[in-house]
Amino acid sequence: MKKVLLIATLVAFFGCADAQTEKGGWLIGASTSFGYASTSYDDPILDKTTNFNLEVVTGHFLIDNLAVGLNYGYDKEKQGFDGNTTTFIGPFVRYYVKGTFFVGTSYSAASREDIFARAPEKSSFRLLAFEAGYPIWIVDTIAIEPSLNYGIATGEDIVNSKTFGLNLGLNLYF
Repeated sequence: MKKVLLIATLVAFFGCADAQTEKGGWLIGASTSFGYASTSYDDPILDKTTNFNLEVVTGHFLIDNLAVGLNYGYDKEKQGFDGNTTTFIGPFVRYYVKGTFFVGTSYSAASREDIFARAPEKSSFRLLAFEAGYPIWIVDTIAIEPSLNYGIATGEDIVNSKTFGLNLGLNLYF
């Protein structure tokens, strides 16, 4: 009996989860990550690095399970008295596999301001990112979405910079 109840619950859950990603629907959400690193330098002020990232997305489902939209992001990194602030904007595409997981990609134009010893320097670059995640449906229209992300940044001042991380998102589906 327990097995039958478990199977019925899973079928109902995955059947409902697929409904939010139907053609004509919208998704609006945000994801964030926070990082802290400790490194041994000669200067104890430089030993600690913190990083905060926030990304906002708005998308439309052109067909069932396929959303396209626009993402906007903000990233702040601080190390001692130095740090940088990056903003980016660009299109994204995300595909949901029957509401159980998703894969996506985005391509963004980014602008960064580095502050080193109080002398700001500005640069721009492009960011190609890939993601894979799992929506955890709280109710029919709200999902918490942990995801793994991989990004490649290229530009005049950046030579083949790569990042890998874990994000946590909250998305609303209409």
